[in-house]
Amino acid sequence: MKYIEKIIILTAFSLILFASCDDEYDFGSPKQSTPVIESAGIEPSTFIFGDTVTLNAKITDPATTLTTLEYQIKSGDKVISTGSIPISGGSTATVSNKILIPLTPEQSDNAQVVISLTANNVLKGFANRDITGLTGKRPVYEKLYLVTDDGFVVELLPQSTNKDIYERKGLSLEHSMSYKIAEKVTSDKQIDYSGTVWGNVNGKISTIDEKGESAFVHAVGYDFLNDFLFDNLKFSVDIAGINEDILGEDDIFLSKFGEAIFDGEFFRTYECNLVKNREYTVFGALVSEKIVYNLDYFERTAHNKVKFLGETGDYTLYYNTYRQHVILWVDGPAYPDYLPITGGGIGYPTKVLSGEDRAHCWWGFGNPRNFILPRKIADNVFQATIFIHDDPGWVGLKPFENTGWGGEKGFDVFTITGEDIFDGNDGNNFIPNNNIDSDAIYRLTFNWANNTLNVEKMTL
Repeated sequence: MKYIEKIIILTAFSLILFASCDDEYDFGSPKQSTPVIESAGIEPSTFIFGDTVTLNAKITDPATTLTTLEYQIKSGDKVISTGSIPISGGSTATVSNKILIPLTPEQSDNAQVVISLTANNVLKGFANRDITGLTGKRPVYEKLYLVTDDGFVVELLPQSTNKDIYERKGLSLEHSMSYKIAEKVTSDKQIDYSGTVWGNVNGKISTIDEKGESAFVHAVGYDFLNDFLFDNLKFSVDIAGINEDILGEDDIFLSKFGEAIFDGEFFRTYECNLVKNREYTVFGALVSEKIVYNLDYFERTAHNKVKFLGETGDYTLYYNTYRQHVILWVDGPAYPDYLPITGGGIGYPTKVLSGEDRAHCWWGFGNPRNFILPRKIADNVFQATIFIHDDPGWVGLKPFENTGWGGEKGFDVFTITGEDIFDGNDGNNFIPNNNIDSDAIYRLTFNWANNTLNVEKMTL
C-alpha cells in the first residue's frame, strides 16, 4: 500500500513540473494576445479646423480585455492634437466619439490630415492604424467677438485686405483686461463653445474649451485701450491705446468723478452740463454692458456711446458701483419740469441684482436712493422706467409735484391703461396686484393734465 502511495505522489509531482516548463499551461498567468483594429474612419473626411468630427472604429481582441484607443492628429508633419478614449468589452469594442480637430497657429489651408490610432489591452498589447484621405480647411469667419471677463462684448470684423485679421477701433476700454475671442455668442451675449474660442494656454493664445482660461492684454503707458487686432493665422494680438489728456468735454471717464455714500451704498459722482440729443463717449469701466444708463434719460447708441435725451442743463451723474447703474440728479426737482416719484420696494433697473435686492427706494426725498426722477417727454407728461417688487404688503409708489411732499396725486384720480398691475389702498398709493411680474421692468407714463397712467412692460 505504501508503495502505491509513493507512485501516486511521484506522478503528481512530475505533472506539476511538466506544466511549469510550458507557458501554455501556466495557470497563474492570463493568456496574451494582440488587439486588431478591424475598421476605422472619420466623418466627415473633409472638415474645417476648429470643428469636431466623429471617429468610428471597431476593435477586437481574442483573449485580452481592451483598455484604450489613443489617437494622434497630424497636419502635414506637425502633431496638432492627441487624446485617449477609454474602451472595454472583452473581445469586441465599437467606438463612435466626437473629437476636436484644433485650429493651430500658421495652419495651412486644404491640408492633408492623418489620424493615427493605437488600440491597447490590459497586458500592454497594442495595434496601430492610420486614417488617411482627410482634408482640413482653414476657417473663414464673417466676424468674431471680443468678450471681456467684466461683461463687455464687441464684434471684431475682418480687414478687407487680409481676411485672417479681425479688428475693432475706437473701443475706449480699460488699459488692462482679461478676455476671450469667440466665434459665436448666445442671444444674451454669453460665449457659445460650440464654435471656436481662443484664450490662454501656457501664456500663449490658443483655442480652448469651456474650462479654458482667459487671455490678458495690457496697454503699457496708456489710460485706455483703443484699438484691438487679432491675427487668426499667427494667433497674435496687437493693441493701441490713448490717454485722458487728449479727450474732450464730450468724453466721460471715472477720473472726472468724485465719491459719495448714500444709505450705505457707494457712488461715483460727476457734475456736468448735458446737451439734449448729444452723444457722449464713455471710457474704461463705464463701457461695461452690465451698466444700465438711466433708461429715461439715456440711449446706448454704440458699445461706448450714450445719447442724452433730457433737456439741456446742469446735472449730476451718479454711478452706483453696487447696482451697476448710472442715474441722474438735479437740485430741487419740481413740477412742471419734473414729477418726482417715491415709494417702497421700487428702484431703477439693474442687470446684476434680482428679487427684492433690486429695490432701493423707501418713502422719502433725501438722496438719489430715495426716489425716482421721471423725464418730461411733453407738457404735463412724464416717463419713468422702474423695477417694482411683487409684495403688496409693503410695496407702493406715488408721484408728487416736488420733493417737499406737495401736490400728490393718488391712485383714485388716475385712469390706467396698458398693463393692469396696480390697485389702490387707504393711502391712495399705487400698490402692485397679482399681475405684477417681478422679473420685468415697467415704463410708467403719467399724464398730469388728463390724469391717465399708461403702463408698459419691458425687458432689459
